[in-house]
Amino acid sequence: MTTKKAAPAPRTLALEGDLDVFSIHNQWELLQPLAQGGGPLTLDFSVVADLDLSGLQLLATLRRDLAAKGMPLALVGARADWSKRFAVLGLADLFEEKAQ
Repeated sequence: MTTKKAAPAPRTLALEGDLDVFSIHNQWELLQPLAQGGGPLTLDFSVVADLDLSGLQLLATLRRDLAAKGMPLALVGARADWSKRFAVLGLADLFEEKAQ
């Protein structure tokens, strides 16, 4: 008889402040443990005020690291204009809310 492992529960983290060149190190330190294991990760951007290319690079790296482990990343609560702003880089899909 084989036993199935239960799927890891989705995790949600509400980010605060900015995701920019000035805060990127602190945000990465906060997110890094979440990339080590567990189930799907949802980042809530409801109160994130600013996102620059440094923050976008952090998100792209996090998504890549999680995908390599089979762990999906979803963003919720992001400003609608971010999808348009970063579409030129081919990353608009990062800001589309996805059901887990």
